[in-house]
Amino acid sequence: LRKRCCFSQVNILNLKHCPLQSQHVIYCQNVLIYFRRWRRREILDALAHRLAPGGLLVIGLGEMVDWQHPLLEPVHSGQVTAFVRKQSTSTGESARR
Repeated sequence: LRKRCCFSQVNILNLKHCPLQSQHVIYCQNVLIYFRRWRRREILDALAHRLAPGGLLVIGLGEMVDWQHPLLEPVHSGQVTAFVRKQSTSTGESARR
């Protein structure tokens, strides 16, 4: 499994220059609590664009309870806060780049 995984350190405040694209899983727990609400939204929006269609974004419970993104659908679970990227890009993703 380790050979099929990519582990990388990146500056979460500067994801525009991050070479990682089309990720299948992004696990970002207990990080967002250190930022103001507006910065959390910025970070989550950038992470959403790094996901492959069908990719999973996992964040800490309660780190951002009211955030929504047009490319993502929430995963309903009492154990984690997670989102799956929609398969279709008909939401106008290319217009936002």
